[in-house]
Amino acid sequence: MIVLGIAAIAEPFIATVAVARVLSWTFFFVGIVRTIYAFQSRRQRGFWLKLLIGIVYIIVGIMLLSNIFGATLTLTLAFGWVILVQGIFEVIAAFQVRPDPQWGWMLFSGIIAIILGILILYRWPIDAVWLLGTFTGISFLFSGAWMIIVPWAISKHLSRI
Repeated sequence: MIVLGIAAIAEPFIATVAVARVLSWTFFFVGIVRTIYAFQSRRQRGFWLKLLIGIVYIIVGIMLLSNIFGATLTLTLAFGWVILVQGIFEVIAAFQVRPDPQWGWMLFSGIIAIILGILILYRWPIDAVWLLGTFTGISFLFSGAWMIIVPWAISKHLSRI
């Protein structure tokens, strides 16, 4: 994971295209699975809605796969909006749990997410060519680090017992 993270950060454009391809194929295959599920449960309520959702996923997957650079732009825009909305909900939730001792961390996380979402949307579409790849690389880097550190810390703790 660490090596993949470093590679994605070093080559963010290639990583962005790879992420866009993976997500595009994911939409396509999820659409197929949802469509099959709709037909398997056709005697239950909601068949047509389930079928429609599956077909929409397939169409979105095909559209994203047919124009990978458009997919990069679209996915980056969606990513910015998701982070912004998540931040807004985190801030609201933080004020709802305010008496709790750690509510400030939730508020801080929400404010950071709002700022990050605004920055992504403000710089869109200019930064779309590197953003998904860089963020994926950072995520892989940190995931790889904890995958090494946590087992090491556990084994070190257990050796003391």
